[in-house]
Amino acid sequence: MSPLVALGVALGAGAGAQARYGVEVWHARWRERHAETRRSTGMPWATLAVNVAGSGLLGLAAGLVTRGTISAAWLAVLGAGVAGGLTTFSTFTFNLLELARVGRWRAALLDASLSLVLGLAAAVACYRLAAGLVA
Repeated sequence: MSPLVALGVALGAGAGAQARYGVEVWHARWRERHAETRRSTGMPWATLAVNVAGSGLLGLAAGLVTRGTISAAWLAVLGAGVAGGLTTFSTFTFNLLELARVGRWRAALLDASLSLVLGLAAAVACYRLAAGLVA
């Protein structure tokens, strides 16, 4: 990997992590503002959203490489960098652990299922769209 690509991956990862943090902060504030009018489901919606978005971004970048629109270096920057910084397996796993610990088994199962199904669907749809496999 060239030093320029390594720098791009590092900067992309920082940008992705900042975006994830912003989504988490926004979601926490939204929950606080609506605490009186909504019953909390306990679902970690912000983590689910960034993981699905990151899966879509990686699929999009891979599709663009397949089509020849961007280089493999850009795939590294967008995939390992931005999508890698945006997504979070560790927080996803911790969220599942916390839901299970407090007896929210349905929410844990729903979160795990939605993460897998929506993440894969986003990656496949964005890949197909970028690679020109859909009209």
